[in-house]
Amino acid sequence: MGKFSLDVIARLLLILLEGPAKRTTLYYRSGLSYPRLLEYLKFLEERGLIAEKDGAITLTERGVKTAVELERIIGDYLDL
Repeated sequence: MGKFSLDVIARLLLILLEGPAKRTTLYYRSGLSYPRLLEYLKFLEERGLIAEKDGAITLTERGVKTAVELERIIGDYLDL
């Protein structure tokens, strides 16, 4: 596995904060190549941030907490 961008990790977590998504949806919304998306999904799953069930990817409890905190930090930083 290569290096991982915090920007892409945040983007994926915030997309999933909206609700469960299929890989195809994440592929289109993330702007990543499909193989690179799979690497990111594996990275996030290994860290307990996402889970896949019945073809849908969802945030775990830890993933929700992380995504909410990211959203708060970004909002505070950008004064949203």
